[in-house]
Amino acid sequence: MDTRARSLSKGIIYRIISVVILAIITYLFTGDLMTVTLVTFISNIVFLFVFYIHERLWLKIRHPEGKIARSIAKMFTYITVCGIVIMSTITYLVTGSLEAMTGITLTYVLIKHIMYVFNELLWDKIKWGYKIKCQN
Repeated sequence: MDTRARSLSKGIIYRIISVVILAIITYLFTGDLMTVTLVTFISNIVFLFVFYIHERLWLKIRHPEGKIARSIAKMFTYITVCGIVIMSTITYLVTGSLEAMTGITLTYVLIKHIMYVFNELLWDKIKWGYKIKCQN
């Protein structure tokens, strides 16, 4: 089982990479640095908390067999469901544009699907932060 420190570390590292990716995507669709700053700042604060909660909740549910199946299931719940809802809301509120909202959200979610699986596979190899269960 992951410790809280491990879940938090995973979230922070994942968010740092996400900041860069989202900033690039937002700039490509809007060309406006203020919009990039607002979208990136707001979404990454929200997603940091959502990621941590998602990680903690995922520890309480039964895992699908196999690392790839587990990563895909986690990716779907986090990126597809949370990502589309949260990113669409934030980008529309900041830009006021359905076109920018759609472009930023779909591009970001597509890239994040790929990135999430690699992140999970990498963290499966890192042994730091596992809590060993005591057996009675």
